[in-house]
Amino acid sequence: MSKNIKKIQQMMNGEFGKKPQVGYTPERVDRKIGDVWTDSEDIKWEQRKGYKIKISGLPGVGVLGDQCKDCKKGILKKGVHRDTYNRMGRCYHCQINFEVDLKTKKIGQNNNKWFFWVKLQQLKRWTDMDKEADDIITEMSEQISPFDLKVANALANENRKQNRIDAGG
Repeated sequence: MSKNIKKIQQMMNGEFGKKPQVGYTPERVDRKIGDVWTDSEDIKWEQRKGYKIKISGLPGVGVLGDQCKDCKKGILKKGVHRDTYNRMGRCYHCQINFEVDLKTKKIGQNNNKWFFWVKLQQLKRWTDMDKEADDIITEMSEQISPFDLKVANALANENRKQNRIDAGG
């Protein structure tokens, strides 16, 4: 008990390490829009209009880092941009612009590019569906062996039962 009293007396006299802190007022820093700073935990921040945002070291795009082939923007993991990118290789907005350009560009008197492009997309879709159906049929035919005698044995057993019933046995 006397050790604690001695430490308290030293603290009161200012001999025991740090002096007690009565209050704390943090340093006020005015940040302007666009300012970037690192805090005491080595996290980068950026001041935006009315708020601050943490700057991440990771990209905001999908794991693969896919980019639109026209605007070079990153494609997010989910949403319409991802769906459109998987089909066409462009983000949603660039794909819309591409299709509008196909419709509106006049070559000579008539514009057939749009119709040819739509027909090509339909042919690709049908070709993919045919390939998928062929794959399913091939997979199913590989599962059923031509030497599988289960059905033949079941029919033969049923015929034997019928022959016994007809013979009265």
